[in-house]
Amino acid sequence: MSLQAFQRALVDLTLAPRQTRRLICGDLTILEPYDLDERELRRLLDVVQQPGMSLNCTIARGNRFDAIGEIFPMTCVLLEPVLRDLLDELWESHRPTNYQFAGEEEAFAGIVRRKLESGEVSIPYLDEIFAYECLCWELAQHMRNQAETDIEVSAIIEFQHPPDLLLPPLSELTAPPPGLPEGVYRSRLTLRGTRFHVETLSGEEADPAI
Repeated sequence: MSLQAFQRALVDLTLAPRQTRRLICGDLTILEPYDLDERELRRLLDVVQQPGMSLNCTIARGNRFDAIGEIFPMTCVLLEPVLRDLLDELWESHRPTNYQFAGEEEAFAGIVRRKLESGEVSIPYLDEIFAYECLCWELAQHMRNQAETDIEVSAIIEFQHPPDLLLPPLSELTAPPPGLPEGVYRSRLTLRGTRFHVETLSGEEADPAI
């Protein structure tokens, strides 16, 4: 019996609930990559059907989602109708490499970007809010790399809808109303300390050629 292979299979199943459900339904191909013997197979089939396995999967999902929800809260609000399936798809293929679940945010950003580029996911406001939160994340990482603490960093971003109507409800984790005015709203995103500020530019400031 390979204890290491058994443990790795159990951890992977805990972190990927969709695969666990497939195994419960009898799809033994899930376990083929682990080179388990007959005794280990029986043990895993028994474990995944125990009530505690569902709880373990729920806790694991919550822990993995923490980093994603912290960096992409607004994106997750807009993705709410498809978020569970998207996370299941992500976690079926992406395996964390550490106990802190570092890298979950990069993996999440990657799958959202692919879904948007392919047109598989089309949700009002999603593309601009995802771009906004990616830029917030980039500025926060840049700020952490600075030796001085009393500084600010900023960048220019374009919204397709008025940010003063788009961002406030999302900051309260509420979807914005449908049918907001469309246009090009060039804005300056600034990070001061731990707070982000969005200023819509006007006149020459908003001219892309400036």
